[in-house]
This record gives sequence, structure tokens and C-alpha cells, in this order.
Amino acid sequence: MRKSLARRCAAAALAVFTGLTTVALAASPAQAAPALAGVTLSTGTVVLDGDAGCANRVKVTFKVYDPVAEDDYVSVSADVMGPDGDAVDFLFPKQASRSGDYAYLTDYVFICGGLDGPGRYTIRSGDYAYLTDYVFICGGLDGPGRYTIRTELEWFGDDLVDHVVERVDTFYVKRPTSLTYDATPEPVKKNSALTHKGVLKADPVGYGAKYGLKGAVLRFYFKASGAKSYTYKGQTTTGAGGKYSKKFKATKSGTWMVVYAGSSIRQPQTRFDAVKVK
Repeated sequence: MRKSLARRCAAAALAVFTGLTTVALAASPAQAAPALAGVTLSTGTVVLDGDAGCANRVKVTFKVYDPVAEDDYVSVSADVMGPDGDAVDFLFPKQASRSGDYAYLTDYVFICGGLDGPGRYTIRSGDYAYLTDYVFICGGLDGPGRYTIRTELEWFGDDLVDHVVERVDTFYVKRPTSLTYDATPEPVKKNSALTHKGVLKADPVGYGAKYGLKGAVLRFYFKASGAKSYTYKGQTTTGAGGKYSKKFKATKSGTWMVVYAGSSIRQPQTRFDAVKVK
């Protein structure tokens, strides 16, 4: 039985007893209901090499409105689900100590195989408690894609009913990419061809070194000297080994930009090259 429930039961028993002896007790004011005020992630996307260890993490901060401030009156837990829909970890914050208006809570979680790692803290300020935890990602175990954190706030109210509030947040794990880019020749004669070339590489979903990514779309943009924005010029697709080459007519000096938009599992890339036209 929770401490808060035990206290309510004791208060109810006292009320019955004093009622028999004609002693009147004033009703206790109703407490505002606890609430999950917010969940904040340190990043929405983790770029992780397939050969990486488990030191990569996402910091999760739970903001809880807790006007009662009794030990075990409210509880917060969260399930972490992987891209395949399977549970990869469970977060169970429990209060460790309290000093004045501040509560401190420590725990250890990993998202790779149930291992334990550092650390969670809860800092209380007024009626709000801030719970912090870290989700650790292992490159060789946790695949790229969309991860879901489903948080539950639970409390036993004055109405003697168990209340549960849920919230869902997401973050993404993506594999890194690399992109080289060169616009040549430099300087270039006006109205002559300017060749844009380079190589796009991607990390495999599992172990191994980056490899040339074939069939990826690259888009080119140009901003003339003195202009405020880039103008779209065209696109190309990478070939064998991730190589690409595209020619545009050089008319003005300025900065060229090539963009790889990435995907749900791959990191985007952007590169620039300033070119002088004479």
C-alpha cells in the first residue's frame, strides 16, 4: 500500500472515531491533480556508426507537476520501443531522497540488452519535479529507425481511484554518411562548363566500413555573389562506388551547394564550393 493511501485511511478512521465523540473536523481542501507537464529529449536524431559501442545516449527529462510532494504519491515509468516495435528498455524512476523543495533520484539504464549504465536525477522546484534519464544506444545492437518512448504518470487520488496519464515521444537513430564535393575548374571562364563531382558514402546498417552509395539523389543549388538565397539548378544520381558528376554552365561568380537529403535511416549531408567566374 502506498504511503499516501495509508495516510488517507488513517485520516478516515480518525474522522469516524471523532464523529462518535461529537468532535467536528474541517474537511481537507482538495489537492490539484498531478500532471505530466512535459517530456524533453536532448536530440531528435542520433547519428550512430554501426561499429559504435554503447556510449551514445539520448537524455530524457520528465517534468512532473506534483503538488502533494509525498514519497510514492506519484510514479513515472516509460517504455522504450525500437523500430521493429519490440521493447528495448523500461525506465522506472524512483525517488531516492528529498531535501526541502528538492528531490534527487538516481537510476541506471541502457537500451542495449538490459545493461545498467549511468544516471538519472530528479530536481524539484515548487510543485514541479524534473526527472532526467539517459537512453543508451549501441551501434552494433540497436538498428536505425524510429524509436518511441511511452511514458506513464500514475497516482492514487483523493477519490481513491488509481489514475494513469500516458504520453508518447519519438526520436530517430540514423547511420552516418560522408560526402566529398569539388566544382572544377577554378577559376572558370564565363559560359563554359563547370563540372561538379565527388563521392557519397554510407555506413552499413550493421558492422563494416562506409561504402559508396549507388542510386542516391543529389541536388545542386547556386547563390551568386551578393545574392541572399540559393536557387535550385538541378540534380543527379550517384553511380557505382557512390561517384557522381554533373555539368552546369558557369555564368556568375558565387557559391555552389550540393545536398543529400538522407533518409529515415541515413544522415543528410550538405557541401559548398565557392567558384570565381572570369
